[in-house]
Amino acid sequence: MKASKDHLNIKNNKFLFVASISMLIYSILEILDSIVIVLMVLNLIPNISLFFQFYVPLIQQLLESQPLSLAPIFWAFSLMRVISTVGLFKNLLWGFWIGFVSLFITMILAIVFLPFGAFELLACSVILILLIVGFCENKPIIKS
Repeated sequence: MKASKDHLNIKNNKFLFVASISMLIYSILEILDSIVIVLMVLNLIPNISLFFQFYVPLIQQLLESQPLSLAPIFWAFSLMRVISTVGLFKNLLWGFWIGFVSLFITMILAIVFLPFGAFELLACSVILILLIVGFCENKPIIKS
């Protein structure tokens, strides 16, 4: 019975709750982004030139030469975030660590995609701060 009560505590920790919802929204947006790329490559929807104008030259070159190369990367990180969200909603420590690792790696990779990567850096930073603050709560650095 105690284990089931522990699972409900995630809603009591507002930082972790907001972080997990933010990660879920972030992963859904990333999945939709990669689906749009696939649909444009397959000519099922028109090429949205505005969509491509926001990308840096490296991404533009990849989209022109190997348009589907970015989709599996987006899906892998989105899957990690969805799994993390499930773990966080169940108040399980592995959910925190999977989210932490996926956000940290995304922040490192986002530097390659600057200036567009600045949006990724900002989003990941906010969610990562929420995760850490929610995990640590009011624990002191040095216990007396």
